[in-house]
Amino acid sequence: TNSIGLILQGIREIKSSIAAMDKKLETYVKRLEEVEHHVGNTEDSVLSLESTVLQMQETITKLQGKTDDLENRSRRCNLRLVGLPEGEEGKDPASFLESWLPKLLNLPELINNLEVERAHRTYAPRERNIDRPRMLLFKLLCYRDKESILRQARKLGALIYNNKPVHIFPDMSAELFQKRKSFSGIKRLCKDLDVPFALLFPARLQIDFKGYEGLKMFEVRRGTDEE
Repeated sequence: TNSIGLILQGIREIKSSIAAMDKKLETYVKRLEEVEHHVGNTEDSVLSLESTVLQMQETITKLQGKTDDLENRSRRCNLRLVGLPEGEEGKDPASFLESWLPKLLNLPELINNLEVERAHRTYAPRERNIDRPRMLLFKLLCYRDKESILRQARKLGALIYNNKPVHIFPDMSAELFQKRKSFSGIKRLCKDLDVPFALLFPARLQIDFKGYEGLKMFEVRRGTDEE
C-alpha cells in the first residue's frame, strides 16, 4: 500500500511538472509569435526605408548636379590668371587688368573697352617663394570678353610677362575641375599623335580623326553620362 501511494504521489508530481512546463511552453510560443510579428513589421519597415534611401540618394545626386551647375554658371564670367608676380597689379587690380590684358593678348578692340567688375588674389597663404605667386581671380562684366580672352590666349600659346610665363584659365568648381583633369592622359596622347581634340564644357572631350569614311567625331564625357 505504501509503495502504491508513493507511485501515485510521484505520478501527481510528474503531472504537475508537465502542466507547469506546458504553461511555460505556451508563454514561449506566444512570445515567439510576438517576436515573429515584430520581425515581420521590422522587415517591412526596412524595405520601406531602403526604398526611401534610394530615392533620397537619387535626389541628392540630382541636387548635387544642379548645385554644381549653378556654381559653374555663377563663375562663367570669371577667369584665373596664374603666374603674375605678387604686387604687379598694385592696389587696383581691376584697373590694372583692364589696361594690361588687351596689350598682353594683342587685342586692340578691348583697349579702353574691357571692364573688370572685380579682381583679387586667392585667399591661399602667400608663399615665401616668389616664383609661386598666388592666383589672381577676376570677373569680367561681359561674357563675350571672357570668350575673346580665352580664345586669344589659346591662339597665342605661351604668354610671357617680365620673362615669366603666365597662364589664363576659366574659373570652375572643384568637382568640374577634377572631371576635366581626368582627361589629361588622353589629351597628352592626342598631342603626341597629332590628333585634333577639344575639351568642351562642362566635361566633354571631342576628338576628330580621319577614317575611311572621311572626318569622324568621337566624344567622351566625364560625369554622369560616360560614353
